[in-house]
Amino acid sequence: MKRQPQANVTVLRQPHIAPDAVRVEIGCRHSTTGLTSIPGPRAPMTKAELVTAATLEHEARCGECDTTAAHDQGDQHIRAHVDQLQGALQAEMAQQYARGRRN
Repeated sequence: MKRQPQANVTVLRQPHIAPDAVRVEIGCRHSTTGLTSIPGPRAPMTKAELVTAATLEHEARCGECDTTAAHDQGDQHIRAHVDQLQGALQAEMAQQYARGRRN
């Protein structure tokens, strides 16, 4: 049985961009996906929210690694909401397909 590589989370401060800027990178041996946040006048995303967003994007782009440990460091409420939305979207697409509409 071949094991999937584990995705790792790296949080990098980016003071050369802006004082509170951070970059979250989710990486495995296949690829690295990064998300840079520069806080503005609105409430900035938390580190956990950034980790979840970057992990979801890494899953979409890579698809070769286990992101469980990365998700554990993220925001569980956002992940549950995204999972719920994806399930609802897939159900709607299946219903449309069953009705004979493909778009």
